[in-house]
Amino acid sequence: MKGMLQGFRGRWTAPIVLIGSILLGGCAQAERRQDPLEPFNRQMFAFNDTVDGAILKPLAKGYVNVLPTPVRNSVGNVFDNLRTPTTIINQFLQGKPGEGMRDIGRFVINSTVGVLGIFDVASRSGLEKDVEDFGQTLAVWGVPSGPYLVVPFIGASGFRDGAGDIAGLFTYPPTYAEDEFRFSAFVTEFIDLRAQLLEVEKLVGGDRYLFIRDAYLQRRADLIRDGEADESDPFLDE
Repeated sequence: MKGMLQGFRGRWTAPIVLIGSILLGGCAQAERRQDPLEPFNRQMFAFNDTVDGAILKPLAKGYVNVLPTPVRNSVGNVFDNLRTPTTIINQFLQGKPGEGMRDIGRFVINSTVGVLGIFDVASRSGLEKDVEDFGQTLAVWGVPSGPYLVVPFIGASGFRDGAGDIAGLFTYPPTYAEDEFRFSAFVTEFIDLRAQLLEVEKLVGGDRYLFIRDAYLQRRADLIRDGEADESDPFLDE
């Protein structure tokens, strides 16, 4: 896991995408600048791992055992669709109206033809999923990342990304639902995300804290650059 869970779907694709390709190194100076809170972070990482082993992982295993893969995929599609408004808003805030309009089309198609996002019809029509959030927008606007931070019960984050996550709650439709539905939506998404990592986490070796931290930082830098190559060191620049 990324500490425990990143907590928000867009950023929790990080370890899934980067497993096997991260651990590219990074000098000691970069680590000191990016992770000055390492002693505290390691304690929170250990705490989150304990909570995960006692609660989240068993729930995720039960979720996988009870629901077949097609049903779990549909659940994930619904939450991906619910996160699309956040992506749309941030596309425009980052000065990418073309991408924003494309994601509006994706949201409309999946919310209607795709039955509230159960089926990802848009991707099959050539409208691939984008991931944009307020943390990325703040980075584009020049706000520094601040120190890497492991948040209790949430996992890998940073000062800038944490502020972005709070802002993202206001563009996430379940936030405005009745209390019971809102709670159920957040818990279900959390468990669904954890279930996606059951197989992937087996590939995490060595110092798990360093592995997950570096995966998170590199993935965030990659998202901010929209996947474009950068000759500079992302750990120093971001």
